[in-house]
Amino acid sequence: MTASRKTRAARARDLPGFKTSLPKTRRAQVAEILRKHVLSGKIEPGTQLIESRLSRSLGVSRSSIREAIWELVDQGLLVNRPYAGTFVVSLDEKAMCDLFALRGALERFCFSELWPKRDETFAAEFMRRHEALVAAVEAGDEDKTLAAELHFHSFPYQYADNQALREVWEQLYNRIQLGIAMTRGFTRGSEFVENNRRYLDAALGNDLEAMLREIDRHLQIGVDDVRDLMGAEPRTGAQGGAGAAL
Repeated sequence: MTASRKTRAARARDLPGFKTSLPKTRRAQVAEILRKHVLSGKIEPGTQLIESRLSRSLGVSRSSIREAIWELVDQGLLVNRPYAGTFVVSLDEKAMCDLFALRGALERFCFSELWPKRDETFAAEFMRRHEALVAAVEAGDEDKTLAAELHFHSFPYQYADNQALREVWEQLYNRIQLGIAMTRGFTRGSEFVENNRRYLDAALGNDLEAMLREIDRHLQIGVDDVRDLMGAEPRTGAQGGAGAAL
């Protein structure tokens, strides 16, 4: 390649520093609102989403509602049942336990990959995220606690420097967040903080096998919580069951 062609190719790859951002489409705005309410648990699992009601409530066209709904269907947060309608996914006990099992395998691999790459930067950021989680718990703010919990557990995947691993985590992220939202009835108190502190201490320690055991212990707590929750409430199908309509 000649020098001039190399120069043109380099220029073609360069992008300007954009000073403005494009406005979100109406569909994107609706999808963001629905996603936030589903993942926070404010629209409960099993709730039916009815286009006409959402259109009136949000003041947008039914086509925008329909497009936003299909975006969330693609993300696994909603499910469309032929001849019945669209529902918020409702994870039953088996689906939740399967999710914890998959997350456990993924997390064990993540820390095996991450272990030799840990440094002071990793430790400082992981501790900072833990402190933010503790602060949210102590403030009694459920929404901030859920966000901080996911922010804390996302960090190893972000730091492991494995693109495929990060992509798998991102694919599961919405479902994991939905699972956490379903356990909102369990108080995040001193025991919760202590369990996360144990997880953090193991992650910053020198024994990989101890960390892998801690991952199993930590996720087993989640499995036990799910079983307690499902035993205390009527169960619905994994593909969206009885619930309110919105």
